[in-house]
Amino acid sequence: MRSTLTNYGSVDKTLAIFTLAVCCSQSFPTAALGEELYLSRLQATLAGVGTNLPALTESAEQAAADFLAGGNLWVAGRQAEFISEACGRAGGLMCITPLGQHPPTNHDIILYAVPGGLDANDSTLIKQWRSAGARVVSFESAAAVFKERFPLDTVANVCAMWTWTGEFVAACTRRGKMPVLYQSYGLPGGPERGKKYQGKKLHDDLVIRSIAAGVLGRAYLDQIQTMLAGIQKTQMPKITQAAEWWRRCPTNSALVLVTGHMFPRHAQDPRAVACGKFMAAPAWEDKELLDPANLPGFVLHLGYQFAPQKLVEQARASDVKLLYTTVQPAKPAEPAGNILYLDPGWQLADGCVAVPGYDVPILPASGVIQAAIYWSIVSARGFRQN
Repeated sequence: MRSTLTNYGSVDKTLAIFTLAVCCSQSFPTAALGEELYLSRLQATLAGVGTNLPALTESAEQAAADFLAGGNLWVAGRQAEFISEACGRAGGLMCITPLGQHPPTNHDIILYAVPGGLDANDSTLIKQWRSAGARVVSFESAAAVFKERFPLDTVANVCAMWTWTGEFVAACTRRGKMPVLYQSYGLPGGPERGKKYQGKKLHDDLVIRSIAAGVLGRAYLDQIQTMLAGIQKTQMPKITQAAEWWRRCPTNSALVLVTGHMFPRHAQDPRAVACGKFMAAPAWEDKELLDPANLPGFVLHLGYQFAPQKLVEQARASDVKLLYTTVQPAKPAEPAGNILYLDPGWQLADGCVAVPGYDVPILPASGVIQAAIYWSIVSARGFRQN
């Protein structure tokens, strides 16, 4: 894996390009299960984000100076789910919004992500924005996909973005300021807190002690790697079984129910394997999600905090094969042989990094972990012999 921080033009307007070059030369036995292989490759890729931490910290330090000088924080690029994941997230910054058609100005910061590498159009846009005085932090990868079917780069971009966000927050504290971050709206007080701070970039009601460079970014990466290792250690038999169910199910009889900001766009990457239909599932409302007159053969439910109890009951009353992943399991967790619960390893708050003196944990884990679970199951399904 290779990381670079490249200067273009004047020192005070650095274009930071974080190049995630996934090493694909490592040899793996062809009989290795896809789910093991995908998780191992993802863990190695995210270790490269850790190697890149000094560059992320340097970029965040510069961005914090611009932000506190009056700049806006935007997100843009060809990776649509990166934009969705960055905005309105539990544990994420309240001040970041999609750039869209807004013309950036002096001191603005743009987080710009693409699948694969920057193309000529990307470079032209970035040059225009820099000419207007904006700072662009670009996330790209020289080696875009694993086996040309299962993307690592887009997951790594999201993880790097949250790592950068942690370093941005810390850089602000070293200047005596604390950005406002969301509490999950699924927790008591979350919506009320969001309303209280609506429109505010910075806290005026508390002071957070200075946080050293590298601390929050490293803490986030450590949390993510711990969760991935836990999945690999304890949840792999369920991933393998779900992949087998899915492999045996006709494509038009498989359904993926998704909750969150990254899906379904993340799974619809045109470079990757496509299988099954997608349907949005509510994050907090418990309801029956299957049409009794047209039951699917297999359902993968990528949920959020609370168990889809009614979905589980629907599956239990039929022969629908179901794997669901939420922080809280249904009661009972696995009430029938056709139902599996996969523990994703993150907490109800979603934010997984504590900031001393701050009232909510920051930097969400769910998007990265959901993606890891999804591609592990899909890759296992793809590696099976028919």
